[in-house]
Amino acid sequence: MEYHELANIFPMMSESEIQELGNDIKQNGQQESIIVYQEKILDGRNRFQACQVAEVLPIYEEYKGDDPLSFVISLNLKRRHLSESQKAMVAQSIANLEVGKKTANLQSSVTIDAAAAMMNVSPRSTATARQVAKEGEPELKQAVESGKVSVSAAKNLLALSPEEQKYVASLSESEIRQEVKKIRGTQGTGQNEWYTPKEYIEAAKEVLDVIDLDPASSEIANITVKAKKFYSIDDDGLSRDWQGRVWLNPPYSQPQIGQFIEKLIEEIKSQNVPEAILLTHNYTDTKWFHAAQSRCAAICFTKGRIGFLSPEGQKAAPTQGQAIFYFGNDVHKFSKRFESFGFVMVPHVI
Repeated sequence: MEYHELANIFPMMSESEIQELGNDIKQNGQQESIIVYQEKILDGRNRFQACQVAEVLPIYEEYKGDDPLSFVISLNLKRRHLSESQKAMVAQSIANLEVGKKTANLQSSVTIDAAAAMMNVSPRSTATARQVAKEGEPELKQAVESGKVSVSAAKNLLALSPEEQKYVASLSESEIRQEVKKIRGTQGTGQNEWYTPKEYIEAAKEVLDVIDLDPASSEIANITVKAKKFYSIDDDGLSRDWQGRVWLNPPYSQPQIGQFIEKLIEEIKSQNVPEAILLTHNYTDTKWFHAAQSRCAAICFTKGRIGFLSPEGQKAAPTQGQAIFYFGNDVHKFSKRFESFGFVMVPHVI
């Protein structure tokens, strides 16, 4: 039997919970009828599936009221202990549903405010939940519905790539909290680490063909970067050997940024790194900037500021623009690919 759209505004039980309910029904019988409305299941999807697990015929009852939406909400709020975030996800499902009373032929939309009031949550939380449902991966949405992730944290995670969202959603609650804290932020937020938007990573890959090493990275960051090898903060990339084509987003605090750039230049001089792309803020008055400029083949000064991701996954707003340095022999390829991000200049040594 099909499910009514109103039945789908609340999340289903997990497979293990349905199996447990099925075992109970098999032993004690179905204690509560499955409610049918317009020849579809209005309430009782979990019981319906549990009956299939138990291999027993379901017991049905026809809905006789005139406000099916309120009926579904009332029943589920009594049965379930939902968090604020879970209620917000339900409210966003209710918002803009075309609903009406059984005796009326007119249909009307439910606004965000009205849906929030029905679930006793704030309109702001409901609007956030709507954004998560619209922009997030199904796995992330399900993680909020199950109570693993708060809706505010899920909104922050929207800035991650689809692969990163799925990875984070697969973790345990405590692991998710830790990963959110580890998301890399920008200077000005008090953090040394940050994530780079995917479009810049993809452009770098097109120029370098492949990223052999990201020496200032993390497990989550490498889901997007896909470097053959990466060093995390625990690995201490400054003390390791660098080989191959490098993508480098150094920590932005001193003295780390200067140390990473000095290390890159040393590896290039030693011919261990034949090609590299370095992303920094455009601090043209600093010693490390001039060191990178003196060695690079080209620099792209970005048009506007890159929206890095903060430690909580939100897009940060740097107080300055960025510079992307290219070290290698294919300046034409770099210029052609990165000119869409800003203007590219080639330093001339006199």
